[in-house]
Amino acid sequence: MTTKISAFYPNYFYESGIAYAALSVVEAMQSENMKLSLMGIASNRHYGKPFYRNALPDWSKSLFYRFLKDAQIKRFSEFRFLYSLKDQDIAYLWPGVSLGLYKEIHRRGHKIIREAVNTHQSNSKSILDAEYSRLGLKATHGITAANVEEESAKLELTDYVFSCSPMVTQSLLNADVPKQKILQTSYGLKEADILKMDNGRKPAVGNNVTAIFVGTIGVRKGPHLLLDYWCRSGVQGKLRIVGDIQPEVRHIIEPYLRRPDIEHVPYVDNLSDIYEQADIFLLPSLEEGSPLVTYMALGAGLACLVSPMGGGGIVEHGKQGLVMDPHDAESWIDALQRVAGDAGLREEFSRNAYQKAPDYLWSQVGKKRAHLLLDN
Repeated sequence: MTTKISAFYPNYFYESGIAYAALSVVEAMQSENMKLSLMGIASNRHYGKPFYRNALPDWSKSLFYRFLKDAQIKRFSEFRFLYSLKDQDIAYLWPGVSLGLYKEIHRRGHKIIREAVNTHQSNSKSILDAEYSRLGLKATHGITAANVEEESAKLELTDYVFSCSPMVTQSLLNADVPKQKILQTSYGLKEADILKMDNGRKPAVGNNVTAIFVGTIGVRKGPHLLLDYWCRSGVQGKLRIVGDIQPEVRHIIEPYLRRPDIEHVPYVDNLSDIYEQADIFLLPSLEEGSPLVTYMALGAGLACLVSPMGGGGIVEHGKQGLVMDPHDAESWIDALQRVAGDAGLREEFSRNAYQKAPDYLWSQVGKKRAHLLLDN
């Protein structure tokens, strides 16, 4: 018997971020015993994948976005998804689906799988509220008590939750989600993200290293902490922070950019050159799920200095790098000095990272996810 799963991510699709993860997961889970489809609101191009379709017909996309509000477009897309479900289909819901749609799908008797891309919002809110307060900033993360209650209500209607990291799993357990509902998994990377080690990236000599931070430059991913640790470490090298700077932290970030050893690179679609030219990957995130940029760091064979959230459950302390509390300044400064100054240690971490990367190819991740479902 073939299991049929209909996935829905109510967003505009392009080949990065959550949309990219959804496309990759759904494609990789396909098999003779499991057939999946995926619906998004619209996309910037035709993917040529038989399992994917847009809720908005291509000819109507510009009209919808011109004349309707986002909430109206979302409601229309949810309507299209609901009425595309066949009697025995399992609904596989990604972030942004309304509680109303959860209730209606549940009322119609469909099993529901939920994709947890970040920690439970009760956990996220607690962490981010504390950090914004510590920085003397007005909280702009947008997570409200109502959001937390709504997420818990959705989880009650859910039969299974794909959890992308051990930290996400723990947050779900802390929010009283039954353990038997949680399917522990990961995200992944494509074959092109495993860089050829003879592709021009050469290990730095001595203390002359290039370190990279990749991600949105805001409170959540901890770049403000990293910049402080880098400056205090006295490492001789270059720190490249890659991503768009959020307005709320611009006044904190910009003074560091006056230093000759710190370079800001605005958001870029193709990160291969950034990774190829680096020696160390840095991500002191305060709250995450399992960041795709960390998988890319494994594929590039980079020594990783990360927080537990930034490591996403895939970086093992002492093997692919070092995992440290994002607020433990002493540990971060020491780690930067050790890894920057010890080429042998960097090479060990690099080799372990590169050897681990193939375990997280999307083809492998998809098979494991499919088995988790079939075994339950």
